[in-house]
Amino acid sequence: MDIGGGYSLLELLIAVVVMAVLLTIAVPSYRQYSQRAARADAIRELLSVASCQERIRAATGFYNTAQCMSGLVSKSYNFRISPPADSTSLVFEALAEPINKNDNSCGSLSLDHTGARGISAETGSLSACWGGR
Repeated sequence: MDIGGGYSLLELLIAVVVMAVLLTIAVPSYRQYSQRAARADAIRELLSVASCQERIRAATGFYNTAQCMSGLVSKSYNFRISPPADSTSLVFEALAEPINKNDNSCGSLSLDHTGARGISAETGSLSACWGGR
């Protein structure tokens, strides 16, 4: 007996299964995309810090690690520079440390005064983590 255009239980179950399959595919892809986007932002900030430090060294002869770190805000990474607050340093290393370390295959990203790029994760690939930069 037809009760006026409703859905059968079988039709609803098929719709739920299709939605589950789509979510199973979509959620990991979205998570990877979000991680790559956050990593790209962190790399951009590290390059900005390095550029600022190089401008200071060109003007004064030294790196000033007390400068260039203001305004760095990220929901996914914490930034720091070493040696901290040294106005006459000949070296520096800028670090971007992930806030949620469990979801990050690259670990911390680093960039030093020589332009050497690094990652802290042993299983990650430097070229994959730095995106070919």
